[in-house]
Amino acid sequence: MTSLTKAGAPSLRVGAIAARGPVLQRIAAMRLVDDFFVARPLQETAVELVTSAGWQAHLRSLATALRQRLEALAVALDTRLPDCSFPRPAGGVCLWLQLPRGTDEVAVVEQGLAHGVAASPGRLYTIGEPELPHLRLSFAAIDTPVIDEAVRRLAGAVAQAK
Repeated sequence: MTSLTKAGAPSLRVGAIAARGPVLQRIAAMRLVDDFFVARPLQETAVELVTSAGWQAHLRSLATALRQRLEALAVALDTRLPDCSFPRPAGGVCLWLQLPRGTDEVAVVEQGLAHGVAASPGRLYTIGEPELPHLRLSFAAIDTPVIDEAVRRLAGAVAQAK
C-alpha cells in the first residue's frame, strides 16, 4: 500500500494497493462498492505528478527535510522532556511520545494549544487502552528552526498537566 498524500500534497488523497489472489478479490469488491472509481481529473493529476521530471528530486528533498525535522525533534525531546520516551520512527511524518505514567494526555493537548502547540492525544489512534499516555506529534509541516521552541512549549504543557 502506498499513497501520494504525504509526498504530493496533504489534500491529494490518492493511494494504491498491490495485491493478488483472494486478498485482491476482496479489496476489489470493497473498492467497487465503496467508491466505484476515482474521478478522472484526480487520476490525471496523480499521473502527471508522479511522471513529472521533478518528482524523484522532490521525493529526495522531502525525505531530507523530514529526516532533519525528525532529528531536531528527537534532540529537543531528549533535552526538554527527559521523562518521556519515544521510538524513533523509520519513516512517516509522526512521532509517538510516551508521557510519564499518570499524565493526562488530553490535558497536555489542551495546554499545548493554549501555548500555541498542536499535538494529538494518542488514544485517538489506539485500539483498546494504552498502557501509558502518549501523544502523536507530527513533524510534517513544522519548520526545523522552530522545533525546539515548540518542544519547550510542549514541555510546559506536560508540566502543567501533571
